[in-house]
Amino acid sequence: MKSQVKRVPNVRGEGERLRQEILDAATRILEETGREDALSLRGVAREVGISAPSVYRHFKDKADLVSTVLDATYRALADVMSEAGKSAAGAGADPWGRVRAAVTAYRRFAIDKPRRYRLMFSLEYEPERRPSTDHPVDTVLQAWTDTTDAYLAEAAPGRRAEAQDLGIHLWTALHGQLVLWRTLPSPVAGNEAILIELEESLLRRLLPPPESPSPTE
Repeated sequence: MKSQVKRVPNVRGEGERLRQEILDAATRILEETGREDALSLRGVAREVGISAPSVYRHFKDKADLVSTVLDATYRALADVMSEAGKSAAGAGADPWGRVRAAVTAYRRFAIDKPRRYRLMFSLEYEPERRPSTDHPVDTVLQAWTDTTDAYLAEAAPGRRAEAQDLGIHLWTALHGQLVLWRTLPSPVAGNEAILIELEESLLRRLLPPPESPSPTE
């Protein structure tokens, strides 16, 4: 049996640090198991080195804790995409190049954090509970909508009404490519160059790069 970790108590005013430690422990358990029913507040408390009732000071129940873990994970991915687009814009990238930067950030997140990415889309919920209608997945959907809208605003203003649909198509197709890339046998699996090639093809079909003006224009 795993012994309880001895933890130095937080001094007054460090409750936020304890809350984060609880979140980190819950995230590790969910990443390792991929199942909500493998998580218990008692197990999280043991991982952190506190008593189970201490968890209730920060989360009302297990569902609240799971929801908060997912919300933080989705927000982290959305922030990575947003920052990539802003950095590309600051470096002088054209609208298509900014979309490409966001796509690259998405891919790198999925590859560099495989357990976390899998948790976001493959978590098995307890039979009696399903995610609520305000699932944090909407955070990433908004990031894709913002990415495609920023592109259309400059490259094809007349198509801005399509921003959300295009964002959904782009996201689902990229996710599908990632899943296939991980499951197909070598030399496809693990060859990131193939994944990048697929991304380029997808992007050029959904969001063609703006044509460069001719020398006479």
